[in-house]
Amino acid sequence: MALVLHYAPGSTATIPQTVMEEAGMSYRLRLFDPLTETNRTLGDTGLRLSGRIPALEDDTLVIFETGAIIQHLLLRTDASFLMPPVGSKEHSRFLQWLFYLITTPHRTVLEILRPESWVRDLNARAQFRNAAFSRLAAQCDFLDANVSDGTFMSYGYTVLDIYLTELARWIADTDLPVTRWRRLARIVDQSRARPAYQRVLSSQDVTWPGSTAKDKRLTERILQRWL
Repeated sequence: MALVLHYAPGSTATIPQTVMEEAGMSYRLRLFDPLTETNRTLGDTGLRLSGRIPALEDDTLVIFETGAIIQHLLLRTDASFLMPPVGSKEHSRFLQWLFYLITTPHRTVLEILRPESWVRDLNARAQFRNAAFSRLAAQCDFLDANVSDGTFMSYGYTVLDIYLTELARWIADTDLPVTRWRRLARIVDQSRARPAYQRVLSSQDVTWPGSTAKDKRLTERILQRWL
């Protein structure tokens, strides 16, 4: 049975989809629109998709949370090249940076893009957003000082490059693009130029950096529910 990725355009679903494209896996995409579908359920446990995008069906197994989906895919032989060998010191470093991206800059990017999710007071949102920009700058300083030259890790191209590139795409139109940092910019430029990543954007009808009117409408919907 082919893998089925339930997605919203331009959401974090692009990350596991890029993994599958890079690995040449057989999979299907199934669009989930929160405006028209609120009760789609998956699997024996009846996982309700609302608020759980992306989700991956692998035969009878259903997985949500982007990090968990990534790890599930990377443990397959055909995608294992997108991380250092399990048990190696480099793999431990890989996990360290993956968890860092998920828990720290990803969260900060969301605070910049959707401050109303944390702060209700309109007058306080600008201050909250500015503080998030300051944190992101410090986080990018930290990343830029620790990444390799051309790829995130000296091991070579991994999921870390894909994840960083997606964060860069989301924030490309703000006052603090990730590409302001030299090493990060080189990683993003090389990663976004890869054919697999270009196929993913095309399949989801998303462009870089989301400057067209259509992309802006999609981005607004994504930010409301899925990032």
